Amino acid sequence: MIDNLEMKKQFFAGLNERQRRHYTAVEAESLGYYGVKIISEAFGIHPDTIRQGKKELHEAAPLPEGRVRRQGGGRKKT
Repeated sequence: MIDNLEMKKQFFAGLNERQRRHYTAVEAESLGYYGVKIISEAFGIHPDTIRQGKKELHEAAPLPEGRVRRQGGGRKKT
């Protein structure tokens, strides 16, 4: 039988970059003070990624639908 954490990891694996940040941010918030550390270790992601997800969730202006990154992100074309 699959335990709860394994189910969450399977779900996490199917998410895109932005969804992963938001999902882990919500999970960390639900755990309280050490939530970021616990979720970071459980899912193998950097704590700053979770903090970025928290920041994005608290921002007033979300990204446009269909966008994972803000406009202008990534490598510049030469």
